[in-house]
Amino acid sequence: MKISQLPDKHQAALKWFSERAGLVQPWPRSLDDGTLLATRAKGIYKPKWSEYALSIRETIDGPYSDKDPTTTPEGKWVYKYFQEGRSPLERDYFFTNRGLVKCLQDQVPIGVMRQVQLKPTVMYRILGLGLISSWDEGYFYINEFRLVSDR
Repeated sequence: MKISQLPDKHQAALKWFSERAGLVQPWPRSLDDGTLLATRAKGIYKPKWSEYALSIRETIDGPYSDKDPTTTPEGKWVYKYFQEGRSPLERDYFFTNRGLVKCLQDQVPIGVMRQVQLKPTVMYRILGLGLISSWDEGYFYINEFRLVSDR
């Protein structure tokens, strides 16, 4: 799917992540139109207004075994992000995971951020955009994705 086929607010949110790739910052504020970029309630944010997940975040003391991103010879990051829920057999039980699977199926990128500092000043590194390439044994495999205008 082309990003231009997504709703305007989805495109604007993806652009926000793309423009801030590599930055470390506090929790992201909503966009001017009120669009949330992430949720504190879950690591995977799938807005009610979309069939796709919009973003993922990893917390330092989170319950899941996400893996540190690695770097390809081309200089792009690759990230193994664990699904919501402990059992891979229950993946599709969670609407958040179904949103990520839909992103995988239709090749819709997601925003990616990782917590790098705990309270009192919680900070996140914005990795930018990622494209889910596969899912295996509970892990979504996510590859760095750059918008054409970023090149």
